Amino acid sequence: MAKLMCIGRVTADLELRESARKEPYVRFSLAENLGYGETARTQYFQVWAWGHIAKNLVKRKVRKGSLIWVSGSLELEEYTRNDGETHDKRLKLKLGDWDYIPAFQGKTECGVPQSDPAVPAGMVDGEREALPE
Repeated sequence: MAKLMCIGRVTADLELRESARKEPYVRFSLAENLGYGETARTQYFQVWAWGHIAKNLVKRKVRKGSLIWVSGSLELEEYTRNDGETHDKRLKLKLGDWDYIPAFQGKTECGVPQSDPAVPAGMVDGEREALPE
């Protein structure tokens, strides 16, 4: 069994459902960004959570756009696309643990807070005063 831990964004709002055995579950896609520049790409995982973990995701208001880390058991699953004919494979993660990424809340993509007074607007690395000798 393969184990995975990754950081990504939830692609749709979660909906708590109930299995035939009356167990609560949620299923959602997580988009993980890989690479930079021209080699940048997005990898998607289908995440399944059951029982108290599923309820906790909904209770803590995970929704479309939420940046979270996840860990769990990974498997490659075969499925038939919506056209009913095309067979494909997808990565499926049975969620074991998760949480929000608090370091990125309220920050820009580069990680600098949008209203940080210590970084003057328009300043980039290399434009600071020289250090004393």
